[in-house]
Amino acid sequence: MRLGVLQIPYANTEDGAEAAVAAAIDALNGCHEACDVILTPEYTNAPAHFNAGCMMPFAAAHTEALLQAARAAACRCHAVVAMNYLCETEPGVFRNTTEILDRSGRSAGRFFKQHLTEAEQEIAGLDSTYTRQFRPPTVVEVDGIRFACVICYDIYFSEYVSQIAHGRPDVILVPSFQRGERKEIIRMQNQYLAFRCNSFVVRASVSMGARARLGGMSLIAAPDGRILKEWSNRCGLFFCEVGDIKQKYMRGNGFGGKMIAGDRFVEQSRETWAYRPCGSMTVESEACMGYPRICAHRGFNTVAPENSLAAFGAAIALGAPEIELDVRFTRDGIPVVAHDSELQRQAGVPGTVEEKTLAELEQLDFNHGGNRHFAHTKIATLEQVLAQFARHVIINLHLKSGEGEYPRSWMKKILDLLESYDQQEHIYFMGDPDVMRCARECAPSIPRCMGAFPEPWKIVERAIEYECTKVQFFTPYYDQKMIDQAHEAGLCCNLFFCDDAAAVKQHLTSGIDTILTNDYWSIARAAAEWVQEQRKK
Repeated sequence: MRLGVLQIPYANTEDGAEAAVAAAIDALNGCHEACDVILTPEYTNAPAHFNAGCMMPFAAAHTEALLQAARAAACRCHAVVAMNYLCETEPGVFRNTTEILDRSGRSAGRFFKQHLTEAEQEIAGLDSTYTRQFRPPTVVEVDGIRFACVICYDIYFSEYVSQIAHGRPDVILVPSFQRGERKEIIRMQNQYLAFRCNSFVVRASVSMGARARLGGMSLIAAPDGRILKEWSNRCGLFFCEVGDIKQKYMRGNGFGGKMIAGDRFVEQSRETWAYRPCGSMTVESEACMGYPRICAHRGFNTVAPENSLAAFGAAIALGAPEIELDVRFTRDGIPVVAHDSELQRQAGVPGTVEEKTLAELEQLDFNHGGNRHFAHTKIATLEQVLAQFARHVIINLHLKSGEGEYPRSWMKKILDLLESYDQQEHIYFMGDPDVMRCARECAPSIPRCMGAFPEPWKIVERAIEYECTKVQFFTPYYDQKMIDQAHEAGLCCNLFFCDDAAAVKQHLTSGIDTILTNDYWSIARAAAEWVQEQRKK
């Protein structure tokens, strides 16, 4: 097999970009050698620094000429040509795209960059909506060769590399900029990529200049992790002969063990339970998730006992973006999930949560008077909730406080749990002023939601005072003026609560961002109808 990479100059100006694109077209048009794969660098139709609003028009003006040259090269060289470019996937929507052209110049498939940099989103304005949805590893097969693609920044994410390996590729295409990365890091990343996925790696980059100590480094790596060829910061179209493209690295299965494929050596013992929560079950963070939202108050508690794992699981399984739960501390200092301090309503016994140890509470049935199918429901600890549902849902964490200041020791235990279960970006604290004071002091980066009491009519002013991001109105202690005042101050508005589907549209139209409800499914359906109506307007 003959693998080729195109390395072109990186430009700091639009004039330089014109020259770089012209160099790419010239190289593709000048190639008459038979080969199997040719890869171009990232943003071949816009290989430069652009100011906001300038990149897309430039790319659009140069795309067709590049594609024509790539198609012609595919036919002339009998090659699979992979071109990365800024692609207008639909009118006005641009994505960082790698297009695979088969040996007849026809499109065989596309890859989209998974991890967009801040500059790509904020300055270039690229579409990133697809990155927040689960997608199985994309593999494009041409002539029996399985191609995968890792685009520039994607290579830094080891979880993503494992997902690519799961697709069992023969060749991994790596179109890249990495203008500020050290050469030894680039080598290491691509050697690991080849070794971990047991695949050939073809990397095409832009050149930062003959004397540059950073960037460049178009290269070919073998499945055993060896660099077969690299081209530093030279410019041109370069080739490397390799053996069987289906070759897989074989190694001993441990010291003295039988031979096994390198990727299987890792896969046979992956223990994903110890990894950061990721994959199809995770949701967007509190900062990124949009509105409106329906929050399952104490879980889906019209189906299962309130504040139970079953109630939370039912809501999450039905797609709840957010759940609300209440946290109190036991006598032995364990945060547990319970709304009332008194145990009578929840467990049918006298006493309080705070008076009992966790072991004592675990002897009680927290389904007192409820659905018989949930008999013997145990009280849930905060840790159990996080262990089961970390990053599966946004948690509105209602910290129940007693008299005086919220204890710093309690807050520390909660923060330690959030960190342990990687939930910091998928949570916000809700509570009274004493909770907000403690949270602002101990965990200023975690969003805060001001509770209604005391003085519910002054909730917006208190939220501003404690630098909250949300307010949680308590029916009926709010009005339209308060909603408008909150929005003017940059605050999102929660409403506790609404179980009447007929009232949902009125609440959302008035500006409520998140509705807390005990009857998740009916309220969620009503909210979905309202959203559809808004889209049609």
